[in-house]
Amino acid sequence: SALQFSRDGKYLASASGDCTVKIWNFQTGKLIQSLEGTHRAGINDISWGAAKSRLLCSGSDDTTVVVWDLDTGKTVQTLVGHTKHVFCVSFNKETSLIVSGGYDNHIRVWTAKSGKCKLKLPAHSKPVTAVDFGPNGKLIVSGSFDGLCRVWETETGTLLKTIANDNNPPISNVTFSPNGKFILASNMNNQIYLWDFKNAQCKRVFTGHKNEYYCTSAGIWPFKHSARVVSGSEDGCAYIWDLGRNLVGKLKHSEKSSEVVLAVACHPDGYIATGSLSEPFVRVWRHLI
Repeated sequence: SALQFSRDGKYLASASGDCTVKIWNFQTGKLIQSLEGTHRAGINDISWGAAKSRLLCSGSDDTTVVVWDLDTGKTVQTLVGHTKHVFCVSFNKETSLIVSGGYDNHIRVWTAKSGKCKLKLPAHSKPVTAVDFGPNGKLIVSGSFDGLCRVWETETGTLLKTIANDNNPPISNVTFSPNGKFILASNMNNQIYLWDFKNAQCKRVFTGHKNEYYCTSAGIWPFKHSARVVSGSEDGCAYIWDLGRNLVGKLKHSEKSSEVVLAVACHPDGYIATGSLSEPFVRVWRHLI
């Protein structure tokens, strides 16, 4: 259901509907650690803390967010407050805060050390599908099935900006660009939009993949001296575009054209990890562009 490389680039974490998070040496394929025993339902999302913190958080259908200590493999905190599935989570860079979004249409901001809820925001009119901290931690972006992309002030919870297309197709994923100036939003109309969020201007539209029914992940991948946009798709593949909107790569994760590639993760050294809805394996690719 979710994949993410650690911030120091050493490990890959995978989450699954089997209620576990697994930590891998992605270069050898060796399983290093399995985090389990706390969540009582499938895990939807994960986020690494800073490398020195040795923490990782996960959000689950059991309505909780769990903070794991990777040194012990044990639960540090269980964050309780959402009333329906927790669909998305994100650590800030300092690992001091966690933001979560859920099927209760709310965003919550938590203090990681104490496990206390700092902010509860009635953010959307439909389930929250994605959340992300900006690079400096001062902003949070959220996306929802209501078709709105919203930017919030982390400290106060003030709504700063609402971005939407004319017909408001549901949003499957949102993330800040590495420089914090743009937001990448995947919509369930087979299109991905790159927004200058301060001016609410769409700068690029990426097409060619399929996304109409599932929350496929997407992100901006810093690659060498440029950047790429990478997305999962509902046709068994992952797609890669340059910032000129040219399709420069298509990775065939599955032999089934109906398989949904839900999860993609990108590593600055050229690795891409892909995972799908129903096939119980992760592929790691070395993509040289």
